[in-house]
Amino acid sequence: MTSSPTSTEAAPEAPRWFDRRTLRARLAIGFAALIALTLAVGAVALVSHRFALDAVDTFLDRDKRIAELCLASNAAMFKARRAEKDFLLKVREFGYEEARSRYLTLLQIQLAAVRDNLAALRAVAVDADVVAETRAIEDAIARYESGFLRVVELHGELGRRDSGLEGQFRRRAHAIEALLAHGAPERLRSGLLSLRRWEKDFLRRGLSRDAEAFLRDSARFRKELAQAPLAAAPKAELLRLVDEYRGLFGRYVAADAEIETASAGYLRVVQGVEPALDSLRVRADRAAAETRERLGGLGRATAAAVLAAVLAAIALGATVAVFIVRSVDRALRDCVAFAGRLAGGDLAARLRPAEGSEFGVVVAALNHMAEALQTARGAEAVRSEELRRSNRTLRLLSQCNETLVRATDEAELLAAVCRQIVDIGGYRLAWVGFARHDAARSIEPVAHAGSDRDYIDALGLSWGDDAARHGVGGVAIRDGRPAVARFIASDPAFAFWRDDALARGLASCAALPLRSRQGTLGTLSIYSGDEDAFDAAEIGLLQELADDLAYGVASLREAAARARAERELDYRTNFDVLTGLPNRNLFCDRLQQAVAQAQRDGRLVAVLLVGLDRFKAVNDSLGQAAGDAVLRAVGERLAGALRETDSIARLAGDEFAVAIGGLAQPEEVLPLARKLLAAVLSPLMVDGRELSLGASLGIGLHPRDGDEVEALLTNAGAALGDAKLQGGGEFRFYAPEMNERAARRLALEADLRRAIERDELLLHFQPKMSLINGDLVGAEALLRWQHPARGTVSPAEFIPLAEDTGLIQPLGEWVIEAVCRQLRAWLDAGLRPPTVAANLSARQFRVEHLVDQVAQALRANRLDPALLELEVTEGALMHDVEAAVATLHRLKSVGVKLALDDFGTGYSSLAYLKRLPIDRLKIDQSFVRDIASDPDDAAICVAVIGLAHNLKLAVTAEGVENDGQLGYLRRHRCDEMQGYHFSRPLPADDFAQLLRSGRRLDLPALADGRQTLLLVDDEENILKSLVRLLRRDGYEIICAGSAREGLELLARNEVQVILADQRMPEMNGTEFLSRVRDLHPDTVRIVLSGYTDLETVTEAVNRGAIYKFLTKPWGDDILREEVRAAFRQFDVEGRRVGAVQRLNPPIQTA
Repeated sequence: MTSSPTSTEAAPEAPRWFDRRTLRARLAIGFAALIALTLAVGAVALVSHRFALDAVDTFLDRDKRIAELCLASNAAMFKARRAEKDFLLKVREFGYEEARSRYLTLLQIQLAAVRDNLAALRAVAVDADVVAETRAIEDAIARYESGFLRVVELHGELGRRDSGLEGQFRRRAHAIEALLAHGAPERLRSGLLSLRRWEKDFLRRGLSRDAEAFLRDSARFRKELAQAPLAAAPKAELLRLVDEYRGLFGRYVAADAEIETASAGYLRVVQGVEPALDSLRVRADRAAAETRERLGGLGRATAAAVLAAVLAAIALGATVAVFIVRSVDRALRDCVAFAGRLAGGDLAARLRPAEGSEFGVVVAALNHMAEALQTARGAEAVRSEELRRSNRTLRLLSQCNETLVRATDEAELLAAVCRQIVDIGGYRLAWVGFARHDAARSIEPVAHAGSDRDYIDALGLSWGDDAARHGVGGVAIRDGRPAVARFIASDPAFAFWRDDALARGLASCAALPLRSRQGTLGTLSIYSGDEDAFDAAEIGLLQELADDLAYGVASLREAAARARAERELDYRTNFDVLTGLPNRNLFCDRLQQAVAQAQRDGRLVAVLLVGLDRFKAVNDSLGQAAGDAVLRAVGERLAGALRETDSIARLAGDEFAVAIGGLAQPEEVLPLARKLLAAVLSPLMVDGRELSLGASLGIGLHPRDGDEVEALLTNAGAALGDAKLQGGGEFRFYAPEMNERAARRLALEADLRRAIERDELLLHFQPKMSLINGDLVGAEALLRWQHPARGTVSPAEFIPLAEDTGLIQPLGEWVIEAVCRQLRAWLDAGLRPPTVAANLSARQFRVEHLVDQVAQALRANRLDPALLELEVTEGALMHDVEAAVATLHRLKSVGVKLALDDFGTGYSSLAYLKRLPIDRLKIDQSFVRDIASDPDDAAICVAVIGLAHNLKLAVTAEGVENDGQLGYLRRHRCDEMQGYHFSRPLPADDFAQLLRSGRRLDLPALADGRQTLLLVDDEENILKSLVRLLRRDGYEIICAGSAREGLELLARNEVQVILADQRMPEMNGTEFLSRVRDLHPDTVRIVLSGYTDLETVTEAVNRGAIYKFLTKPWGDDILREEVRAAFRQFDVEGRRVGAVQRLNPPIQTA
């Protein structure tokens, strides 16, 4: 617009000679100039085209380079595969080291060449797909290399014939053969020959059935060897060699199987590498050829077009002059406007037909072009939508197949597939229904995702004869093929459910039958919010998904049925079906183990056979059902009377067997024998009738009465028979020596009765120390017996005797009076004694005058009742709970303190605990002993502490013997401790000296905001490297060379972050950190692991046992950052845990 005035002003300056020319001359001059300009343009176009062709040649050189690199990579890959095959063929011939040296290095060189070629290919490639494909090939080569290296490593483990696993188990076999050659039974030598034959068959053929036959026969051979009449030392050596022989052969079989698996894995990977390289090369060649051909054609077309344009301009220039003047302006304006509308996206725009005009053809062509563009855009939209659906369904199918592979539970599998259909597939609703074979042939929904479950339950679909209730799901089940409702709004199959479906935004539906070998299991129904959302291709893919799901469900059901059958078979092999107790087979196995353990520990094993008296009369009079009920009840009673370490079984009929190991003296079995007899003698209620049975018991002892299981059972049976001959209701030992011991027991009982009169009893006092400030806060009085002839008699010997004979009651009364007298003596000496606890036995607790006796002792010695604490066990309270609660309240009214001793070892009923007027709970030393390493014991102690604090009770831990136990209890807010860690039980004079000294428990200072890091690794060099790296960040670092040492350090120190190596002897990193999670859940745990342990470590991370894992070798900066992140994580968790602990503070005791 601004140039118009300039043109107008410049017009008068035009040459006068042009103005004097005629219009024809002017047109001729103008067209001549036009022709010259056209020629110039053509020349420039041709030259430009030539330069373009040169540039394209340069581009095509890139494709040529890509093809060359692909060929070179293929050649290197071929050489690598050749080296791989040479290794596998020659490793047995040359030996592992030589084969590895020759061929592994060659393979790695060729793979390095492939990687270099792929890197060079990416450097020249400009296509993102080519770059992505090269990276995929590199990943496949890496997996191929790692898989092959694993196979090489396994061959190294197998070794050669004279070395490795094969050589080792052959040497064990030769050693066994040599030992059996000296006087062994013939069946053992023939059994060994059979094993060697299976061994050689497996080494020659590699069949799994040969390995299974070896393992089966070797187990039988070992059993025969264990029962063979051989001397103890050769037999033990033979058993050890057989176990090592079996173990080494098993490791060889496992390694051979892993070689097969690993080889198959990397072969699957490598088979895709060469086709991918060929594909890249072919693509590059094809692209180059097509580019050259297309550019050549374009060049010729360009040249022809330029030449034609020049000739047309020359020929037609004069002809079109008239039309230029009259119509070109209007036509151009219309075309420009039309082009603008097309550019704006209005593909429906059209030019008016120009009938009789030179532009009519142009108008028609432009209109045709616009129509073609409009049609192409619509077709492209349809194709894009179909492609989107197909890709979505393929992604869904891939994810569901992965779920099928990992699933172990049918309900979990169905729910996960439905969820993935909704989340990944983008559908509105998905559910699975199983076809039930009830009267209505209903379809039961078992899993869903998407809309609410109420809609699915309200469907009430059926696949029976009522077609109106079929819906698409019933049709799919009946016909065994997919059923589709493309428009729910009008489909008659949805007549019953249309309104609910439309209200929930459901517009179309597809039902896919779940087809398996057993028939159609049910249907997978998928709903979409779009009408006509399922095309044929998508239905095909979804049916493939449904078939895979049906196969997965069928496979899980078959696996579950197989597992149930195996469990049932295993159960019947080892357990009595009637009573649920172990049978003779399992009992003999456990007894054999107990005998072996006793031989190692130098202990005794007792076998007790219990036979019911008059059982036959019950069975004959009341019937077999009543007899079975009696056997079940007796089995329960006997099992309930045993310790967890004891074994019980029903051998046959009315005969039960009990095995007790770890006995130091034969007398230790007496209390249990009486307990078992008492359990059977108590009346039974069977079918509303009260039955009183008798029982006899025979006892055999190992090794006195036999070394073999059958001998022990036989001798115990003989003792049982003798007991029955004596009239029943009693027990008999197989050996006569027991009578002498019984006489000694009677003598000890007589001496104990006179011990009080002779003043042979005395008290020792074990201090109780505060875990809050280290002060002496109490003591427990412990009874001792100084016999004039026997010397010091252990409480473990005379206390059970006193309980059995009833002498525990006078002993208990003497203890209470003696404690009060001693308290008065200390007070008179000017000391300030703490509260002293005395133990009440169950028998003493039930004495009516207990409260009066306690009050009288306090009054007689002028004592503050708060100085006396009475400890009572749970078992003493359970005889009569109501009476026990009343007694405790009466004792509490006197003013004494009350404690519940050995909490957790008895009934531990919380229902009565809250009713007891007690002041403290005492944790039994059996839970404290392994508190630093046993998660179960630690969990019990922490639970008892939390329970006591919530009930506003103090907690005392018994048997604290080391810093680890002390530190763990203190960090978990236990109030008090007693044990050898501070002091053994002291005589009264020594305890008085302790009071005068003011000695306190040394409590290490708790962490004051310091960041403490525990490093655990069995390699000292790695520990030193980690310390040097992490010390610069200011952490307080402690190191452990083993998992056990790490647990001890954790018990003694407050640690926030733990960094452990995965590969450690005796306990690997994941096992160690799993135990730490149970013992110290507030710590943040990191493991250093190689890729070979990735599956184990990942599973531990998913369980929450590990916060994070780092691969070896590590990057220094990455490791430091991950440790810093772990401490930040601890700070976040610590604030939350601290808030909870402030709600439950420890109980302060004076």
